[in-house]
Amino acid sequence: MNILISMSFMLLFAAMEPQSVAREDYFRKECEAGIRQACEKLEVLMSSKVVGERLTARSAEFWKEVNTQALMLDEKRPNLGAAYPLVMRDFIALEQAAGAPVQLDESRLPLCATHYHNYWINRKLWYPSTEEGNPDWPSIYEFIVDHYYGFCLKN
Repeated sequence: MNILISMSFMLLFAAMEPQSVAREDYFRKECEAGIRQACEKLEVLMSSKVVGERLTARSAEFWKEVNTQALMLDEKRPNLGAAYPLVMRDFIALEQAAGAPVQLDESRLPLCATHYHNYWINRKLWYPSTEEGNPDWPSIYEFIVDHYYGFCLKN
């Protein structure tokens, strides 16, 4: 009998899908309940979401205005060090136009660009690319911005 109950419970448990709560939903509910820290976290999360959407849209649009052939080391490999300052100047201008109080640290830009290029091309011996083996410029744009904020400014 205990085995039947255990089996029934296991089948019922297996049939139920786990419910996940998104951070946005969680912070919104906590904020509505009057928790000030949750309201602050929700505001940061929503702001980050808007920046991320702007970044994604611009990452594809930017390259339509750039001669990517001039950014190639050879037929296949991109010069990520040359693309880095172009991307960061564009992204900072985009954010400033949106009202964000951000500034580009021009003094760090050459070192950041060199580090980024060396990391992808020299250390990993590959770079973000399409299935055809061509540089995936939109991904490169997003990775450059991530590198600048996630690594460059922290070191």
